[in-house]
Amino acid sequence: MTLYTRRAVGIAAPFILALAALAAPAHAATEPRHGGPNCRAIDSFAPNKNEEHTVALADGRAYAGAWDKKAKNIVWQELSDNKGYPARACDITLSEQGQTVWIKAITTDGHVHETSCVSPGKKLICNKPWTRLR
Repeated sequence: MTLYTRRAVGIAAPFILALAALAAPAHAATEPRHGGPNCRAIDSFAPNKNEEHTVALADGRAYAGAWDKKAKNIVWQELSDNKGYPARACDITLSEQGQTVWIKAITTDGHVHETSCVSPGKKLICNKPWTRLR
């Protein structure tokens, strides 16, 4: 098994486990949280050789994670529990500068929402509310 294959498996396994956790009942909401059967996305950014940040969206739930080089996996945290998370989120992306990571999600009706995380060192702290961008 090559180093690349081991890293791909190390990244994929926790992501698959995170997706399996999505089978748990969704939060009660007045409108559906699910963006649709084709709404799955993943995006990553490596600001340097020691850090990599990833966001993922599946079944209407969003996650952000930081690559743990020692454990060889991604440490995930859920973003869909943050205040203001958009119903019907369908795609997600991230960008970063310095210690700030911005995460944007677009809904099936075209609304863009944003939250941010801080990245002190090799971890992510994502506790900010989502805001709709106009």
